[in-house]
Amino acid sequence: MSGEPKPMGSDEDRASLIRAEVRNILASEAFRNSKRAGDFVELVVEHALAGRLGSLRERMLGVEMFGRPVDYDTANDAVVRVKATEVRRRLAQYYGELKATPVVRIELPPGSYVPRFNFEVPGAAADSAVMEPAGGSPTPSADRARSGLSKLRVALWIGIGALAAILVVTGLVLSRRPAGGRGIHSIAVLPLVNYSGDQAQEYFADGMTESLITELGQIASLRVISRTSSMTYKGTHKTIPQIARELSVDAVVEGSVEHEGNRVRITTQLIAANGDQHLWAHSYDRDMTDTLALQSEVARAIAQQIRAELTPMEEAHLSRTRRVDPEAIDLYMRGMQQFNGVVPQDAIDYFQKAVNKDPEFAGAHAALAKAYGWAGEAGHMPYAEAFGRQREEALKAVELDDSLPEPHLELALAALDQSWDFATAKNELQRALAAGPNSTRVHRGYAVYLIRIGHAQEAVAEANTALELDPLSSLAYVDLAFIHYFARQYDAALDDLQHAAQLPHTSQEFNFPLGDIDTEKGRYLEAAQKFKELGGPHALGHLGNIYARQGRVAEATAIIEQMKQEVQRSGIGRYEIALIYAGRGDKDRAFEWLQTALKTRDKGMLYLRIDPCVDPLRSDGRFQQLISAVGFPQ
Repeated sequence: MSGEPKPMGSDEDRASLIRAEVRNILASEAFRNSKRAGDFVELVVEHALAGRLGSLRERMLGVEMFGRPVDYDTANDAVVRVKATEVRRRLAQYYGELKATPVVRIELPPGSYVPRFNFEVPGAAADSAVMEPAGGSPTPSADRARSGLSKLRVALWIGIGALAAILVVTGLVLSRRPAGGRGIHSIAVLPLVNYSGDQAQEYFADGMTESLITELGQIASLRVISRTSSMTYKGTHKTIPQIARELSVDAVVEGSVEHEGNRVRITTQLIAANGDQHLWAHSYDRDMTDTLALQSEVARAIAQQIRAELTPMEEAHLSRTRRVDPEAIDLYMRGMQQFNGVVPQDAIDYFQKAVNKDPEFAGAHAALAKAYGWAGEAGHMPYAEAFGRQREEALKAVELDDSLPEPHLELALAALDQSWDFATAKNELQRALAAGPNSTRVHRGYAVYLIRIGHAQEAVAEANTALELDPLSSLAYVDLAFIHYFARQYDAALDDLQHAAQLPHTSQEFNFPLGDIDTEKGRYLEAAQKFKELGGPHALGHLGNIYARQGRVAEATAIIEQMKQEVQRSGIGRYEIALIYAGRGDKDRAFEWLQTALKTRDKGMLYLRIDPCVDPLRSDGRFQQLISAVGFPQ
């Protein structure tokens, strides 16, 4: 019929139009000089688009937007009502000054904090389509009578909102009591939103998110989703129940961070996945020197709300007061931003500056140890230097704070890579697991230890535990793929990499494991291409092994000469040269280089027990002598 409006497109299309209109509003003369009013518009619109109507109540907006305590007196504190009135006035000014009809008009009905989205429909001069919040279908209003129904709908929304507000107040009051009946045993911390008004402060909000995850992760009775998976929801518009289903958690923590000068404010909400029910909310305002204590305080409050069982050690850790130099905290969080995906090599400089600024900052020493360990593992720094510094910084961190899991993990990895001290590595890994039962890095580190000593089944189980804690991490799948590769389960390894490919990842993240698997499956051309793209001494050694297996003696010999130069330059490559000779079937020279690798404690020797590339040497009596010399435990 000619009077019917045309379809408005998908909900996703409408949401895009709404967000575009919000950007227009914020850039307008009416809102340009009032950041708080603009923030209010953004906040209520995003909550509405995500279907979080429980957040669009006066009390919840007071907590989230203005940092009020959850039980503040809304009758005498009209901060939300005043700001909403100002927003309505500025919206009226904005639309009154427009020369053209907007595609969508955003309204904040009187007496409500649920925004209304009115779409202008092409071809229907006097008609519009109304998109209800919470993802409902658009409701056409083709004439004045139907616009009366729209008014009735607004009144109903206001009534429902008022009733819901009464219920949520009751729930919030009850939430101050022990929460043992809620059955929350798993939790995810969503990326805290940067409310500092400065895009450059994203690193700080991300750092606060990671630190809160780490603090909660030390509670053994609680399963806490790791950073990588949580951060995939940064800027998401998915609903809380949907996120909870994807991560298989009982509750979600969301909130915001404001960092200005030497002050930091964090507002957090605890939301039950079942029914998107708000259980608790609070705002904290602290000096930057109290940042670490603040994170522990938030974690302790959440633990109390869900009645998590805390061990005496966990209780002590979450109750300590730790003060850190504000500049050291800032440098540490900038370093974490680099390490987590920008330029990992640059993280070392930030962490070093952080410990120089505050030598008592245990977390920065642990992060510096981690960065040095990464540099050694990746072949970016000579083994002796990288693992020596890793051990040194980890020891400092343990001396300063023995309760942190990270320094124990770094001590374990350094003991393994530098000294081949399997007993110390196992002991430190067990201490790290006790201190950080939810740390994906600790579980992955323990899995690597187990596969190196030949305990494939246990290693797979440990890697799967890490994956349960970090289900959206491509790296967790890559680690599992490596373990399946060393266990000679090549098809399982390929399956792991197929899962990883469906998640966010870097362009060359899968090249090394795929190159290894292709090699063992005889797909030499494909494998060689992957190692060529990677570059570096480790990949070069595997490329030489492929050429040797193919009988391409001249190319394999050329790579051996390159590797000898690398050995002279950095000390890296002795084990890789042995792999090339093993591929050629030249056992004597392969064992010569393995003996040299043994004397210099080349990290590659730790894979001697499981590496498919040295399979041609296993039947030789000299091989078992090397296994004994390395000191692998049974």
